[in-house]
Parts: sequence; structure tokens; C-alpha cells
Amino acid sequence: MKAVLIITSSIDVTVDYIIKSYQNEAMFYRLNVDEFSKYRIDVGEVSQWTIACSNWAIEKSSVYSIYYRKPILPDLSKYEEDYHGMIAKDIISLINGIVDDFEGKVLTKPYILRKTENKTFQLLYAARKGFQLPKSYIGNSKDIALESINKHKSIIKPLTTGKVKKCDGIEIYQTNYIDELQEDIALTPLYVQNYVEKNYEVRLTCVNNSVFAVRIDSEDKLDWRKKYAGLKYSVIECPQIIMNRCFKLMEDFGLKFGAFDFIVNKSDEWIFLEINPNGQWLWLEKALDIPISQCIIQYLVD
Repeated sequence: MKAVLIITSSIDVTVDYIIKSYQNEAMFYRLNVDEFSKYRIDVGEVSQWTIACSNWAIEKSSVYSIYYRKPILPDLSKYEEDYHGMIAKDIISLINGIVDDFEGKVLTKPYILRKTENKTFQLLYAARKGFQLPKSYIGNSKDIALESINKHKSIIKPLTTGKVKKCDGIEIYQTNYIDELQEDIALTPLYVQNYVEKNYEVRLTCVNNSVFAVRIDSEDKLDWRKKYAGLKYSVIECPQIIMNRCFKLMEDFGLKFGAFDFIVNKSDEWIFLEINPNGQWLWLEKALDIPISQCIIQYLVD
């Protein structure tokens, strides 16, 4: 069986599911980055790199493919806080360097994820390539942002992760309505869009040459992610023109996996919102019995 190295964390239930479901299809080697100290990672000239833990050891030449999933940094509290940033960057630099250099199959290289996850980059590309989009503004001009907000019902979206780490936990910023802007944004660029009244939303998951289009009906007319309870899912057909544009985006970005989000409006037009190059998919596979994981494994081992 072919060796698949999975880069993730100890709390990644999707990887638990994959390893359990496909243990006869591949030999899985799981590196949980949040348990970094349990592994020995050596980079050198002869073997290129080796990774070992108490249960296994593997070197670069033995690995057929890499699945770069959801790495989480380890707890660094035993070190002085001043050094946390440096240690975290060093860990990620080591892991990402190994994955970005790998010549075999990777789903998906970190440098490609970083580029694709940039929402400014996504917006510019989508507008240039013919995707229908909500009228959008990204920038730090309060006057232009206010002009959009005052003329149209508008929403504000996080431009990056939307997460702020605080002493008592994580504060999360999600898509919300915006009807005023009092703060100075000269140093804090905003992402503002005209609100589009939706008929329903679509999560379009593309794996290599396979497409899974799922209609999502939600009571929340702004963002279905805010309340998973009560969501209704159904498999639908994706218009060929949308499929072609999504595959072209994936080709241009160097992706073999992409989770696209669309709004379908009252006129049945598909409005592009964003692509998550490392989006979650397991809940849809379980809800609708669609073989997303099978396509992922086929790509990694065939």
C-alpha cells in the first residue's frame, strides 16, 4: 500500500474518519502538529527528511502523497510569551517547507493555500474571469465605504481569518449587516458588499475532476454558518458554465480541492462569494452520503 502523510492536529475528526474508513486503501502516517514534541523531524542532505514518533518512522522517499489538512500549533505556555511568535513561526516554517518542497502529490501545498485564501486576490480574479459577484468594496476609504453602505443594504465580512486571540479565549468576527461606520478605517481596511437576497446557497465541492453541488436552505438569510441546526441539504445539478469557471479557477490557482460558496438569487443566477481551498466537507458527506472522501483518497493514492 502507498504511504500517505497527513499533516493535521489531534482534534481533526475528519482525519479520524478517513483513516478508519480507508485503512485498507493506504498506509497513513499522521503528524499532529499540536503534539509537535512527540515527533522527531530531521532535515538533511542524504534522506532529505525523516519523521518519527513512538509508533512509526518514515522518510521522504517512502511517502507517495501528502494531505495537508488542519495543523494547529502546540501549547507554548511553558515558554516565555515573548518567544511564542518566533517558536510558532519556526514550527510552521519547518512543516510547510517539507510539504511545499515535496515533488509527489500534495493536497494542498501551503503556499498555494496562502495565495488562494487571500480574499482580495479571490475578488480580483473572480471579477476578471466573469463570475457574477455582489458589488464589493475592499479598502480603507471611509467615504467610499459609507457611500456603498448608505446607498444599498450592505454586509461587512472579515478580510482574513476573523479571529482575535484574547486572554480569555477567541473572539470570532463573522459576516454581519452594516448600516453605519463611525470608526476611522485608515489603518483597518474593510470588506463591504451589497446584500444579495438569496433563494438558497450552494456549497460546491470540487475534488480533482469530481463536483458535488449541495443546496443549503437556511432560516438565516445572511450566513448559514451561524446556525447549523435546522439547515436543509439537497444534491443539485451545477450549471456547466459555473463548473467550467470553477475548474478554470482551480487550474489557475494550482488546486485539486476547492470548496466554493455561492448564493443563488431569485432569478436563479449563481453569485460567487468565495472559495475555501481547505474547506470542511465531512458533514455534507455524512448528511447526503456523497463520496467526497473517496475522491480525495483516489487522488492521493492513484
